[in-house]
Amino acid sequence: MSRSYPIWVNTFNDNYGNAWAKSMGVKNNSTASSSVNIGTSANNSYDFLNHSITAIDNGKEKIFKFYVDNQLLKTATYKKQSKTMHVEDMESKLKERYFQKWKDEESQKEAAFRNERYAERLRVNGFRD
Repeated sequence: MSRSYPIWVNTFNDNYGNAWAKSMGVKNNSTASSSVNIGTSANNSYDFLNHSITAIDNGKEKIFKFYVDNQLLKTATYKKQSKTMHVEDMESKLKERYFQKWKDEESQKEAAFRNERYAERLRVNGFRD
């Protein structure tokens, strides 16, 4: 952060002569990305997130992909011949992936708690392993 702003956004576009230009447009296959820092000053600044957008033109369609911290969040496909745009939100896929992870973590915590209580009950009742 060069100045005392609570949010600082560094943008980058590999198609520009000045890749760090403040605003940008992309015509060809490219990646435009930004890193976001938060804090109170240049000396008190922390990485918050990175996001990027890619555009790929294969002749028949243009495919756009939006990433946050290298996780694909949204795609859009423009079909040139039919002039239609199909947007797919990846939120439900991310929820499915992380829901199972959270569910497994919760069941592990519950099992550890049950095992601790069982061991305590054995100790209080005078049983030993």
